[in-house]
Amino acid sequence: MTRALSDLPVEPLRAHRLFQTVDVDVARDAVARAFCDHKLTPGAGHGRFDVCHNHARGQDLSLNYLRYGCDVSINPGELTDFYLVQIPLRGAARVRNGRTEVDAARRTGTVLNPTRETQMLWLQGCEKLLLQIDAGALNRMAERLLGRSLPCAVVFDPELQLAAPALSRWEATFRAAVSVADRHAAFGEAAHAHQALFEEELITGLLLAQPSTIQHLLAQPGARISSAQVNRARAFILDNLSEPITVSRIACAAGCSIRSLQLAFQDSFGCTPVGFLRRQRLDHAHMLLQSLPEDALVSEIAYDSGFSHLGRFSIAYRAAFGRSPRQTQRQNRFS
Repeated sequence: MTRALSDLPVEPLRAHRLFQTVDVDVARDAVARAFCDHKLTPGAGHGRFDVCHNHARGQDLSLNYLRYGCDVSINPGELTDFYLVQIPLRGAARVRNGRTEVDAARRTGTVLNPTRETQMLWLQGCEKLLLQIDAGALNRMAERLLGRSLPCAVVFDPELQLAAPALSRWEATFRAAVSVADRHAAFGEAAHAHQALFEEELITGLLLAQPSTIQHLLAQPGARISSAQVNRARAFILDNLSEPITVSRIACAAGCSIRSLQLAFQDSFGCTPVGFLRRQRLDHAHMLLQSLPEDALVSEIAYDSGFSHLGRFSIAYRAAFGRSPRQTQRQNRFS
């Protein structure tokens, strides 16, 4: 699902246009409704002021594309109830969150913490992808990862170094989500069965990849879980292959934290719980393709195995078994 910057559309999320205007007051009010109240002051290039905001809503987060056209000063104060990840696509910005000031450009993004005051200067030509995450949802996910309650909100390092390997992988997941939304396959009005899993991967991925006030806790060896708990997790996955389950639900079934579950699956199976789930779904589909009549629909087999996108299923199946699902049906040696 990874896509390079050059592969993204000229205007990401265009299918989810929220508004476009050259009126400063209209722009301020519209952005405030999507994010929060703020001061918006155009710079000397006011004549080039042209705001475009594309916005694809999820359950606990939203995907956004935003540009202003000219230099603008943005002062929202504290965001209060959401985190905002900003990834520059073009141009540059100067961002201050709390006491940290970041010169944001192509490979340097920012994370705005809701409990820290924010001020920004977007320079002319700056365009960004934004990930807005509900603060309550992110902190609940942090507690599920750790298996313990937190006395205060998570605070991230505001500087997002996208060249770092872990953050590069996370950025690829974010861009893949934007691509899915562009195709109306999830987010916005699309009722995607695996929406919760998409969002969980984005939130947990950010928590694990970006330095924060809980980074040292996440780096500690997780509490070891018993073989019985691993077996419960495995059984839950096998019993729910066609369902849109999340890692949170698997950990709940096993009776452990997400982080402990991830470490246990790496030790036991050499992969993450999501990787294990994907492989079991592929194995299930492989069995069905060899068991059902040749005229059985590949799409139905994919859906019955828990895959919601036929194209991605076919690619993953070929990578796993060296041939397409249809070729497996035609060459079935058990028929």
